[in-house]
Amino acid sequence: MTGAIRQFFTQHPEEFDPRAFLKVATAAAKGICEARFKSFGCAGQASKIKVIPLEKMATRYAKGELKAVIQ
Repeated sequence: MTGAIRQFFTQHPEEFDPRAFLKVATAAAKGICEARFKSFGCAGQASKIKVIPLEKMATRYAKGELKAVIQ
């Protein structure tokens, strides 16, 4: 993402509109994510993710349910 921003500024030194360089950075980040999802066999699994509300997660952290366990 930072590489895409640096490249954009090198190619367009007069341009400093955040909408312009963030568009390039967002596209680069999306490409990296897609490549990693495919590499690790995670592509197409989004429907299996269950949403947990913030309040419920905060309660779980407060109770200590989400402490890291090292085996």
